[in-house]
Amino acid sequence: MDTAPEHFADTVEMPADAATQEKVRSHKLAGLLDRLADRVLIMACIGHALAFVLFILSLVWAASALAQEVPSQEDLEKRIMNCSGENLVDKLRRDDPDRLREAEAEAAKVENGDAIFWEIDKKGAAPSYLLGTMHSTDPRVTKMPDGAADKFEMASTVIIESVEALDRDKTMAAMLKLKDLTLLLDGTTLDAYVPAASVERLKSAVETRAMPWKIAQHMQPWLIAAAIAIPVCEVKAKNEGAVVLDTLIGRKAQQEGKQLIGLETVEEQFKAVASVPREFHVNALKETLELGPLADSVMETTKELYLQGNTGLLLPLIRAYAPETYSGKGYAEFQELLIANRNRLMADRAAQYLEKGNAFMAVGALHLPGENGLVALLREHGFTVEPVRASLD
Repeated sequence: MDTAPEHFADTVEMPADAATQEKVRSHKLAGLLDRLADRVLIMACIGHALAFVLFILSLVWAASALAQEVPSQEDLEKRIMNCSGENLVDKLRRDDPDRLREAEAEAAKVENGDAIFWEIDKKGAAPSYLLGTMHSTDPRVTKMPDGAADKFEMASTVIIESVEALDRDKTMAAMLKLKDLTLLLDGTTLDAYVPAASVERLKSAVETRAMPWKIAQHMQPWLIAAAIAIPVCEVKAKNEGAVVLDTLIGRKAQQEGKQLIGLETVEEQFKAVASVPREFHVNALKETLELGPLADSVMETTKELYLQGNTGLLLPLIRAYAPETYSGKGYAEFQELLIANRNRLMADRAAQYLEKGNAFMAVGALHLPGENGLVALLREHGFTVEPVRASLD
């Protein structure tokens, strides 16, 4: 089996000089990653798997969207209407009500899983606000809930997951530097991680999302699992210039001259996802592939639960459809390394700005709930954090 990255030379004859060879390889890799940043939407809206790749999505979408013209609302709505997903809550209610009741009972135990917009208070400081976002181009989730836009305008400081993600050059430089975390450099290719009977299906899923197979087969399983979880309609919307709410917030903060703070670096984010055992990522790849058309339904369900503020139901619901990934080996490490650790880091870094008050913080919605979520962790820092009840309709 061929190895990477030598493959990327294709049929081009390599210069004899070692330094020149390395320069050529780096140039080809830069082109490969640039194409990835332009074309691959990296998100799996699958319970806590949303958090698993939401930050990656913000890197790729935000970086490429900066150079794009934002389409009209009408065009976006037409694009999203091409999605064919079904709400899985309704499906379970119809087909397996007992399983739905189990998921709802589990969701009821999730702390702070019933809101996406929160007020943060501490004596002596003006209130700050925390908004959970969803990384989708759907117009339903790229607008803020009632009252949030006003709080953003009043804020002097805006806090997002990654400021680097808004700078295409910085994002690309990080991807090149950390190629060992995104590429398979151990002599294997992607098809080694899925059953032989599924290779053609995987190839089709990748190429349908405008990513050449000869590039995809050298990518880490987590990267491809995330990519194929994106409905094709979302891919097309992004390629036509649609942006996610995080990008809109970051860009507007820059335009208005607000202090803009990033809670993580690109390098920290990539290292976090790479630290999770590969077996978890491989399971995610297999089960995402098996979901097939159901991926559209996963996305639609995630949107609708988000609009309801019901983030606590996401993981219990999706676990019913992908039990091997979200209950199996490697999941505990995933929860600790990629969820809990990152939440603690974000809470610690945000606290110094929230102490001063008048800040607006926006991060992926699934960073908020749970005993290790940002809401609970900010309370541990001495803040009073209460939900702001408002409709997104």
